[in-house]
Amino acid sequence: MQPVLKPQQMSKSGAISPRDARELGAGNRLDRRRAATSMNTPAVPSWRRFAFDSAPHDDFFLPDLCAPRIVLVIVLVLELLALTLALARPGGAIFFTELARISLFMQWLGLTGAAALCYSRRWLATLSVPAAVFAAFTLLTANVLILSEAAFLIGGNLSERGIGAGLFPDSHWAFLLRNAGISAIATAMLLRYFFVAHQWGLHVRAEARSRIHALQARIRPHFFFNSMNTIASLTRSNPSRAEEAVADLADLFRATMKDSEEPYHMSEELELCRTYLRMEELRLGDRLTVQWQIDAALMPAIVPSLSIQPLLENAIHHGIEPLDGGGTVLVAGELSGDDLVITVTNPVTDMTGRFMRPGNRLALENIRERLNLAYGERGGVDVTEEEGRYTVTLRFPYEE
Repeated sequence: MQPVLKPQQMSKSGAISPRDARELGAGNRLDRRRAATSMNTPAVPSWRRFAFDSAPHDDFFLPDLCAPRIVLVIVLVLELLALTLALARPGGAIFFTELARISLFMQWLGLTGAAALCYSRRWLATLSVPAAVFAAFTLLTANVLILSEAAFLIGGNLSERGIGAGLFPDSHWAFLLRNAGISAIATAMLLRYFFVAHQWGLHVRAEARSRIHALQARIRPHFFFNSMNTIASLTRSNPSRAEEAVADLADLFRATMKDSEEPYHMSEELELCRTYLRMEELRLGDRLTVQWQIDAALMPAIVPSLSIQPLLENAIHHGIEPLDGGGTVLVAGELSGDDLVITVTNPVTDMTGRFMRPGNRLALENIRERLNLAYGERGGVDVTEEEGRYTVTLRFPYEE
C-alpha cells in the first residue's frame, strides 16, 4: 500500500513543513540553482513525454510493420481481399477451395513483404524519401516475384505427382507478370498512403504543439498579473516581504518559462505551487490554509506544466479571498487504474460561488483544452459544486 501524506496546515511562510516536503520529494526550500540550471539544459523533445502521442515521435514515413496491432491489421485486410477475389471467381469454381488457395498465397505474400520492410526499416530510414520509396518498392516487387516463382515450382512438382491438380497455374510467365503487375500497383498505392498519412500526422502534431504553446502563453500573463498585484499590495505595507515576493516571482518566472516539451514532473509542479503559496501567504496570512494529500509515489509522474498552480490560484482568489475568515484549500492526488487524478477543493458560499465562474472559466477551459490536445479522450477536467465546496478534478494517463 502506497504511503499517503497526512493533511497538514501551512506554516506562516506558506510552505509545507520540512517533513512533508521531504515526503513530497522536493525538500522544504526552493532549489533556485536547479531552476536556473534547467534553463540552460537542452530540452528533451518527446511528444509522448507531454502526452501528445501514445508512442515516441518517428520521422520516418513507413510504420513499424512488426507491431502486433499492425500485423493483425495486415492479416485481416489480406483475408478480406482474398474473400472478395474468391467471390468474384466464375461460378464453376468451388468457393472454399478458391478461398483457401487465394488466402494462403496472399497471406504468404503480405506477411513476408511486411517482414522485409520491418527488418529493413532502420536502413530505409537513413535514405532520402525518394530513395526509400524506390528501395521499398523494389523489395516488395522482388518478394512477390520470388514467392510467385517458388509457388509455381512447388505447384508444378505437386501437379506432376497428381496432388492438387488444377490448383496451381499452368502458364509460367503469365503467372509471374500478372502477380508483378498487381504488386506494383498495390505497392505504389500503399507507399503513397503511408507517406500522405505520415505527413498528415506531422501536420496534426505540429498544429497541436503550436496550440499548446499558445494556450501556455495565454495563461502566463494572467498568472503574472495576479502575482504583480500581490507584490504591489505589499510594497508599502511590508517592503521586506515584498522583496521576498519578488525573489519568489523570479523563481516562478524561470519555472514557467521552461520548454513545454521538456518532461515536467509532479514534484516540479508542486514546487511551483508552494512558491506561489508563499507569495499568497504574505498577503493573506492566517486566512489561508492548504492541506496536501499527495501520494509520495506520484512525484516522478509527468504532468502538463502549469496544470495545478492555476487551479490553486483560482481556489484562493475566488474561494478563500472573498471569505472574511478565510478557509482551507485541499489538494489531493491519487492513482485510479492507469490514470492520475488530481483534485483541488476550496470552500465557497452562495455569494462567492455566484461570482467565481467568470474568473474561473479562463483557467479551466485553458487546462481542459491542453489536456484534450495532449491526451485526447483520456484527459479531462471535471467541476463539481456541492454545498459549501467547489472541486476541480484533473484526470489524465499516468506516465513517468
